[in-house]
Amino acid sequence: MRRPHPFDERDKPLGRFRVIAWCLPRCNAARRARELFRDQLAKLPLATDVLDELEIVVSELVTNATRYAPGPYELRLLHDQGLPVRAEVVDAGAGTTLIAHLLHRPLPLPEHLDDLELGGRGLRIVTELTHGHCGTQWTRLCGTGQLGTAVWFDLPTSHHP
Repeated sequence: MRRPHPFDERDKPLGRFRVIAWCLPRCNAARRARELFRDQLAKLPLATDVLDELEIVVSELVTNATRYAPGPYELRLLHDQGLPVRAEVVDAGAGTTLIAHLLHRPLPLPEHLDDLELGGRGLRIVTELTHGHCGTQWTRLCGTGQLGTAVWFDLPTSHHP
C-alpha cells in the first residue's frame, strides 16, 4: 500500500491563509488606506462605530509611517479561511522596538491643556481602540522585498471584542 507523500496535492490546505497588500502613495496614503480598508471590511458584520474606530487606527498608523519612516508603504489584510483577521501597515523603517514600547506604555494624563498639543498619543490610542490586540514585527515589503516594520492589529472576531 502506497503511503501518501506529506506534500501530496490532496493533503494541502485549501487556501486557508491569504494576504492582500496595497502600495500606498506617500502624498495621500492615509486617505487611500481608509478607502481600501472600508471597502474590504464593508461586507463584514461589524457595527458602524467599530468600523469607524478601526479606520481611525488605520489612519493613525499610516500617518505615523509616512511621518517617521522611509517608504515605500503598504496596507495589508491577512485572511484566514476567507475572512480578514488582521491588518498591517508596513514601511521600510527600522522602528520595531520603539513602536512596540510606545504601543504599550501607559498614557499619562496631561497636567496642562497645552500638553495635549505636543502629540505622542497616537500609538496609545491605537492600543485603546484595538483593546490591546496590536503589535509590531519585522517583515518584508510585498512590493519590493525590502526589510521593514509592520504595525498590526487584529480585527474583531467572535474570539475577542
